[in-house]
Amino acid sequence: MQKIQKMTANWGVDVPDTPRNILMHSRVVIPIPGLGTRYCRSRKFSHSVLELKDQDFNTVITERHQELDVVSHDTLDLAHTVMDKIKDLGQQLAKKQDKIIESANLDKGLRLALERFPTKVLSKIFDYYLMDSDHLSRGSNPSPMQLARVCRRWRDVAEGMANLWCKLSFDVDDDCTEWKRSVFYYDSWLKRSQDYPLSLQLRPGYTEGGTAKLRQLVQLYMSRVSSLDIVFWDDVEPENLLEDLPAGLQELTVCFGDWFDASAIAQSLSQLPSTVRSLKIIDRIFGPDCLYSLNPVWTHLTHVEIAIRPRNVFHFLLLCPNLSSCELILSQPVSMDTRAQCMRVTHANLRSLCIICPGRFKSNPLPILFKALTLPKLRTLEIRYGLLSSPHEELLMFLRRSKCPLKILMFDAVVIPPPEQQGDFTAIIPTLKIECRLDIDTN
Repeated sequence: MQKIQKMTANWGVDVPDTPRNILMHSRVVIPIPGLGTRYCRSRKFSHSVLELKDQDFNTVITERHQELDVVSHDTLDLAHTVMDKIKDLGQQLAKKQDKIIESANLDKGLRLALERFPTKVLSKIFDYYLMDSDHLSRGSNPSPMQLARVCRRWRDVAEGMANLWCKLSFDVDDDCTEWKRSVFYYDSWLKRSQDYPLSLQLRPGYTEGGTAKLRQLVQLYMSRVSSLDIVFWDDVEPENLLEDLPAGLQELTVCFGDWFDASAIAQSLSQLPSTVRSLKIIDRIFGPDCLYSLNPVWTHLTHVEIAIRPRNVFHFLLLCPNLSSCELILSQPVSMDTRAQCMRVTHANLRSLCIICPGRFKSNPLPILFKALTLPKLRTLEIRYGLLSSPHEELLMFLRRSKCPLKILMFDAVVIPPPEQQGDFTAIIPTLKIECRLDIDTN
């Protein structure tokens, strides 16, 4: 040691001579793992070096071990949490995979079972599926097109059932390209109907020349049309679609607004073939002149739905002696002259009658109607009178006078007859079934 001191003295270096001095003048550099963590930031660092002065090494090492234990514990907890989540996710994915496989097997088994169904059974299923469908269009749901897309067997069965393709709604499109696609679609649809009677709905729309397009499109199939529903919009000429109607036509529905010439339409309707049994005239009120102009047609009809003024009801019923069912939509004004109020009308064949009083009426037309009518074969009577009062006394007189085998009496109104008034009706007809519906849509 003395030699070292001499040598260093010669070199001009001051060397501590005792261990304490060595420790006092030493800088021990201890690399700390995880430098920058919350454990390290609590210590004072200078250039990433820990300065130790008069500090016990054991204490420092113990603190570092404690910090390391904490970090290790946190790391293990995090690892366990991550592993648990991965395990749960794996279990969820495994369950989902099992369900998919089970569903695929079930679908496969169901498909195989359906493929084994006899054609007659599939046909019954298809008929039931489309049982409530009216006029179908390209976007209808349900439709026979959906059935035909399931599999080849279903397509063959569906395309072979001509009755599934007998109801179709035609819409005229402004776009020329889209109209060509529609023409191809309609033609393909109707070809599958084979020779079955057709039920068609024609909607010319607002397109210029729409009626002419529709007429040209359906001309090839018109001879097989038994039911026709025409919706007229804008100022198109309805007579273009009402001329030369098929001789086998049985049902006709026309819908047009008040801006159409009622007399011209009535003239076209007067040319209907004698095979027509059902006529529905919607959104247009026919006056006495128009009613009388259809006189040859009324005698053949068994069902009519029409908007009419109360004072014309009696004349209308006299024009239709063979009516079996009728829906009358009463319109304003409801005033009746003395002659109309004194009329008494008996209709021998009417079995079902629905009287509708939409909107707000200044006076109630129902009492006068039931005072005048006698319907000996009536079985179903429905009265929708909104905000009006029930014609209780007049209805009792009507039932006593008609002595009809009425089975169902329906009230649809804001204020329905109370139970004691309903009891008055069943006292006349003990087997009568009374149905009351509260009208909550009337303003």
